[in-house]
Amino acid sequence: MTTTTKLICPECHRENEAERIYCHSCGARLDRSDVAVRNSQEAVDETRQRVRELFDPQRAKLRASFFKLSKLVLGACAVATIVQMMLPPDVPAPIKTELVASRIRFELENAATRHQPIQLQYTEEQVNAFLTYALKAKQSSLDKPLLVFKRALVGLHEGGCTVTAERSFFGYSLYTTCSYAPVLRAGKIEAPNKGGSIGRLPIHPQITQFMSVLFSDVWSALDQEIKLIRKVGGIEFHDKSVVLAPQPQ
Repeated sequence: MTTTTKLICPECHRENEAERIYCHSCGARLDRSDVAVRNSQEAVDETRQRVRELFDPQRAKLRASFFKLSKLVLGACAVATIVQMMLPPDVPAPIKTELVASRIRFELENAATRHQPIQLQYTEEQVNAFLTYALKAKQSSLDKPLLVFKRALVGLHEGGCTVTAERSFFGYSLYTTCSYAPVLRAGKIEAPNKGGSIGRLPIHPQITQFMSVLFSDVWSALDQEIKLIRKVGGIEFHDKSVVLAPQPQ
């Protein structure tokens, strides 16, 4: 601890710094007992000051208010997050047009067996009708403990699509969504993950990569349909529509 206390040499009466043991001028041993007493008293005073500050009622109230406010803010953030996860996103109502869906299945099978596949174009509504039709017979494989599968639907936009799975938890619908930019190359579909959401809560793309496991049962159920699309040769996404066409040679 730094102090301004000076030591007076008993021999030559020169003032010396408090940290010295011997006189800077004559070398005589200095009497440090007074310095020790002063330093001890200063240490006691500092300790008393810290104790007074520690038990100061005003400071204690400020600390308590700060922690209460912090807990309130954290609790509000947690509640807001849960509410956003529970709210349904903007999704269309269920579509039941089995005639359109069966026609799409027939066209896909026909295009996959042709040596020169034709170009096929479908609207977002038609694709969702086809998904409902294709997954209806596979409901049992999609149901999980406490989670009943209800439907899967897509949203089409330029260069990609979003896939949403609706599952029921004790009668309440929960939605998980992933955004993809699928590309069909050499009979393989590459679909980089571009983000997603749980309910209306946006999820960072690095986290949604782990959410793909939530759709693994859907992809397994659509295995035959995916194989048909691979045989077509090419896929293009536009706003509210998708085009299946052979890749140019």
